Amino acid sequence: MSTLKKNFFYVFLQQFLLIGLPFLTIPYVSRVLGPDGVGHYSYSFSIVTLVITIFLLGSNLYSTREIAKVKNQKEKLSRTFFEIMTIRILLLSGALLLYVISCLTFFKGDIIFYLQTLHLIGAFFDVTWLFQGLELFKKVVIRNISVKFIGFGSVFLFVHDKEDVWLYTLIMGASVLIGNILLVFGIQKYVSWVTSFSKDDLKVHLLQMLLLFIPALSGMIYSVMDKTMLGSLSTVQQVGFYEQSYKIVYMITSILNITGIVMLPRASSLIAGKQFDKLKSVIQSGITINLFISIPMTFGLFAISGNFVNWFLGSSFKESIVICMIMSPIIVFKSIGVIFGSWYLVPMEKNKEYTLPIMIGAIINIILNFILIPPFGAAGAAVSTVFTEGLIVSIQAWYLKGELPIREILNKRIFRYLLLSLVMVCLIYGIDTVSDFSNLIMIIIKVLVGIGVYMGILFLLKDQSLFMLLDYFKTKKAKANS
Repeated sequence: MSTLKKNFFYVFLQQFLLIGLPFLTIPYVSRVLGPDGVGHYSYSFSIVTLVITIFLLGSNLYSTREIAKVKNQKEKLSRTFFEIMTIRILLLSGALLLYVISCLTFFKGDIIFYLQTLHLIGAFFDVTWLFQGLELFKKVVIRNISVKFIGFGSVFLFVHDKEDVWLYTLIMGASVLIGNILLVFGIQKYVSWVTSFSKDDLKVHLLQMLLLFIPALSGMIYSVMDKTMLGSLSTVQQVGFYEQSYKIVYMITSILNITGIVMLPRASSLIAGKQFDKLKSVIQSGITINLFISIPMTFGLFAISGNFVNWFLGSSFKESIVICMIMSPIIVFKSIGVIFGSWYLVPMEKNKEYTLPIMIGAIINIILNFILIPPFGAAGAAVSTVFTEGLIVSIQAWYLKGELPIREILNKRIFRYLLLSLVMVCLIYGIDTVSDFSNLIMIIIKVLVGIGVYMGILFLLKDQSLFMLLDYFKTKKAKANS
């Protein structure tokens, strides 16, 4: 198996388990902590996440890219790692100081905000970017899965009622801290200790981080600030409704986002080797396959949201049904955005083209939140987020129209997949008129009918993407049997 395929497998396994475990815990946590408890945790977590993002200056993407460039040169690799690590530690020290002062000043007596400090401390030990840049995803995956199993197991053992929000916060923060510390012990195999640095080199790293800081901050504004603004302009209960809906959508998008995690270092390597034609060919195939998968998933989530939320989150989260339906288009926007950003713009160092759409989106998102959250609460934040995601992808596509055949790809594929997905949804809604099973049974029936209709029609139409995937799996099976 090639390195790239192994990396896809490891990251897919990680995302599958990291989705599967929350799939078990989210219903439990939703029922035990309730909308208020979930909202309290999410509100405080959004604040500490925002602080970490601001002070890290977008260094995660930059760090992965720089490590990928020098991964075959041990001396340069070691120097690059310790230069970046030094900058990260100095920046995070400032973040820790600011957050502690904020807790003492604004959140006096609220233990939940104090316990979120564990996430900040854990960021000091985060060296995931080193292993991702080296394309050593197996180590990261094993670490993440092991720690998550322990963390989620602890939730079932120790979190039993609404008063245990502090314990849930402690478990989540400690899991991150312990997992990052464990990964640090493996770096000595790949980098040698470096004690002296050039100030000029540190300045270069810092400047490049700043160039990626704006999109990182802007992206965080509309993925985290929405919860912060909900908590400030509405109620923590509305944060709870929004958070659980967002998690459902995220469970789907995180599978599709595997490609971005794996392809960033690979794309950087292709660019370093000046294999631009191969890179563009891979991107074209990636867009087509992502549309083939993400469009029916978007329509499918919209169609089963009522059954799924009632079964998955419980009756106290009924308001999340509409929010989940509103947010379903994010699946398409995120999947295409990952290709534009992580496959092309970031590794090609097109900082302006990557940064400007996200900046515009962040500004629009904040304005829409101020307008929509006070009257509509979580639903208003959901509309704002969907509009922002769509706007960002549209601007990125406009930038890339001269370098990639965006219009040709969309004209050939998107309308076919949209039309078939619409047919699929109409049939799924028709099931409600003739059946009255439990929510779980209805979900299973609707999913099976949806997949059967969508794949069946595409098979009759001899769709290229479908047959490409079928040929791929046939080849894999033949190799496995040989």
